[in-house]
Amino acid sequence: MDCLKAKVKVFDPVIIGITESRTDDKISDAEIQIKGFEVFRQDRLIGKGAGVLLCIRDSLVASAIKLDYVFPEQVWCRLRYNGQHELLVDVCYRTPTENVYGHIAHEQLRDLIQEVSNHDFILICDFNCKG
Repeated sequence: MDCLKAKVKVFDPVIIGITESRTDDKISDAEIQIKGFEVFRQDRLIGKGAGVLLCIRDSLVASAIKLDYVFPEQVWCRLRYNGQHELLVDVCYRTPTENVYGHIAHEQLRDLIQEVSNHDFILICDFNCKG
């Protein structure tokens, strides 16, 4: 966290997406808090490792949202700007192996992207594509 906080001071981002956060229910929100940011999190629910964090600068109006399509390691928020417009922001992690969630997770990710395709959105993702 110290290294991350130092980088935040240097680069002054407004949105931070972190994959493979390795957070779990033993780590409190206070332990991962970054001054000036609201933190949204989704810990891995099966096994160990992974998980995602989405950090949004406090000056932005952000609210957590849930989408219809389920994908295991994702967290979304809605940013409102210019009065009526909204931007969806997501961070997600697709495991490179089917051992964790099975082959269905790949289809769920595709369905998820299809669901948001008619919105303005930012997708911060580690797809773990082999290439």
